Amino acid sequence: MLFTSLLILASLSTDACSAVQYPLRLIDGWKYDDTYPEPTVSLKGFALRHVYHCGTHDHPSVHRYHDTSIKPRVVETLPVVHAVPMHIEHLVDRRQEVIDSLLATARSNGQAELLSPDAWTIAALLGPNITDKPTVIALAKMAYDAYVPDPSDKEWKPIGPSNHSMFNHSSSFGWDSDGLRGHVFLDETNSTMVISLKGTSMALFEGEGSTRKDKLNDNLFASCCCGQGGHYRWKVVCDCMTSVFTCNNTCLTSSLETKDHYYNAGRELYGNITARYPHISNIWLTGHSLGGVVATLLGMTYGVPVMTYEAFPDALAASRLGVPTPPGYHVGRSRFSDAGIYHYGHTADPVFMGTCNSLLSGCTLVGYAFQSMCHTGKTCVYDTVKDLGWRSSVSSARIVSVISDVLEAYDQVSVCEETSDCQDCFNWKFYESGGSENSTEECLPRPTTHDWA
Repeated sequence: MLFTSLLILASLSTDACSAVQYPLRLIDGWKYDDTYPEPTVSLKGFALRHVYHCGTHDHPSVHRYHDTSIKPRVVETLPVVHAVPMHIEHLVDRRQEVIDSLLATARSNGQAELLSPDAWTIAALLGPNITDKPTVIALAKMAYDAYVPDPSDKEWKPIGPSNHSMFNHSSSFGWDSDGLRGHVFLDETNSTMVISLKGTSMALFEGEGSTRKDKLNDNLFASCCCGQGGHYRWKVVCDCMTSVFTCNNTCLTSSLETKDHYYNAGRELYGNITARYPHISNIWLTGHSLGGVVATLLGMTYGVPVMTYEAFPDALAASRLGVPTPPGYHVGRSRFSDAGIYHYGHTADPVFMGTCNSLLSGCTLVGYAFQSMCHTGKTCVYDTVKDLGWRSSVSSARIVSVISDVLEAYDQVSVCEETSDCQDCFNWKFYESGGSENSTEECLPRPTTHDWA
């Protein structure tokens, strides 16, 4: 039985199932200057209030909530997280219906709609300090906790001493064992929210937990054409390849947009969560692996900061989904402003590095088709191969080992840098069919060079 649930632990008792997207409040008064040290803001912990549940897909009528019988208390804690001012360019109007319309146009045209500069604004807001080691580790632990559906579960990982607390587990939402899942963290003043999305559950046999749906989304996001035209072990997730290295992009984009796929579901969940907290002034996203990719796509869509861990290259997914981007964010061009997207990973992880696609690779052996090479935003790479002598292995991508053996082991946080001259699916051709195989436009190569600043 497939349905999406939304569990929000909040201090509000408003209607649980409105999906209205409220504009984010901006922090006024910040003056950003690269020549001066950035002011740092410390944020601290909160308490549990309510549980909300919204069913979607097969069970859209399931709308329920209850007040918890537990007295307000800090259930889990983590260290103080430091925030700094940053500037992110985003759409002026980010209501769900507006985003839906833009994506529908992109689906019809095969590319993101070009909007006038007036459709965009540059927001001054507080974002996570990407150079602060405790902050980077804290958000990684939030990404880890998204794998654990129940805070009373024995696998729940404590994330810091209570006398230095900032955030605490606030809510779980999304699919339970069959898809997207995540947690919402709030600071004690309810001014900053972190949404952590669950990543890929790797398993040898499909049907274990969310593995089947994870593989479906991974192969749609990261393969050139549905897992077709490659190794026989790759799980084929749609039928859009029409000839050798030729793909029907209309078919592919339509497959990405169906409701049981994570980007669309993520937007619905994001809309519901922000509708429950219209007073929240800062929203951050985080996630590991597939969760990081979905978090990035949502961050690009709504203009909020994102920190991911060992996420596979995501520029291909962002491009083919037609995620709206500001003027200058064209494929193949750099951008002077910062998108607020930061990908943390290390060189021994072939998934993060975009090299887990050979016939005998661990990804291929279990059906994953990771062909994408290019990341959006900036990458913050730890050279574990050179520094620690590690060998490339999918096992090194596990978030637990990344936290303990990389993020905590290194003295300093890796420098985040832009990547240019990166190519995805250079030997493929994509065409638009207008929804019909009998009516096609000329077969042309799709843009393959990504430079997302």
